[in-house]
Amino acid sequence: MSSRYLFLLFSLPLTLAACAPVTQNQLAEKGAIPLTAQQVFDLVSGNTLHLEEFNFNSFTYFQPDGGLVARGESSTADDKDQGKWDINGDNQLCLKYSVWFYGDMKCYSVYPEGKKNSYTLFHDNGARAFAATAFSGDSAHLYKTAASSKKTVFMRQTLAGGQDAQAAAPAAAPAPAPAPDKKEVYLRQSLTTGSAPAAPQDPAQAADNADSAMNETASAEMEHTVKSMAKECPNCNLEKSDLRQADLVGANLKGANLNGADLSGANLRRANLEGAQLKGANLKGANLPGAILKGANLTEADLSDTNLLKADFTGATTTKINLKNAHLENTKGLKE
Repeated sequence: MSSRYLFLLFSLPLTLAACAPVTQNQLAEKGAIPLTAQQVFDLVSGNTLHLEEFNFNSFTYFQPDGGLVARGESSTADDKDQGKWDINGDNQLCLKYSVWFYGDMKCYSVYPEGKKNSYTLFHDNGARAFAATAFSGDSAHLYKTAASSKKTVFMRQTLAGGQDAQAAAPAAAPAPAPAPDKKEVYLRQSLTTGSAPAAPQDPAQAADNADSAMNETASAEMEHTVKSMAKECPNCNLEKSDLRQADLVGANLKGANLNGADLSGANLRRANLEGAQLKGANLKGANLPGAILKGANLTEADLSDTNLLKADFTGATTTKINLKNAHLENTKGLKE
């Protein structure tokens, strides 16, 4: 081996060490302070970030309505994706792509760098996630019409200040109690303009509303119990169950009866649904990357807009299945 190659071999670790990304703790020790929720909102809403890491570069445009559109480059050249963004209670920027990163919500602390418009995004464990460069507006021409809004209430609007023509200070009112199965509070919508205060109600109407609220609470508690049980429920009878938006990552539902169940928007990443009965089930918009669907009965099931990246359909019955706009990259054994 020549001396030249020996030099390159032994100098490589030193080079990598010199280029190694700083940690969040190292920045904090130097007095760096992460952006507040308002600062994160002002940075991204209606603007574009170029995100860089070792094997992933992309331009992402943050639509003011909470949607996002992105285009990858380098190792993901010409790859496109879309999704949504928000800001959580820890002042982190949260990104949920439809396909990239298995469709999971990922949240990052944002620190300013020395150069103008330069930032670093960190994972919860303090490791560097991305180097980011900010650009005004839709600089990469990525915009597309946003998908219809979901029921989840976020807090973007209170951060927008005078951004909206209908801007008004939000009324002082108790915050609604979070749904029992929600673990994270997001802030994007409350950071934009708040809505007008509700008109006062008469006592009779207030009493009716209290009864209704009690019934809704009982219903929510029952729904939460079913969703919790479904995480480890092989061969269970969950026919026509309401499992909308349920967190069922890695759930064991092998052989379960889920005929007619509503699993729309549920996160079933790597869930075991082998031999499950899903006839007529609603899985619209669900997240199923890596899910095991071997031998499952999916007759007339609705899997439109569903993320099925690397899902295993070996031996599954898929008669009259709806796969409109579903992400089917690297699926196994799927017979449409």
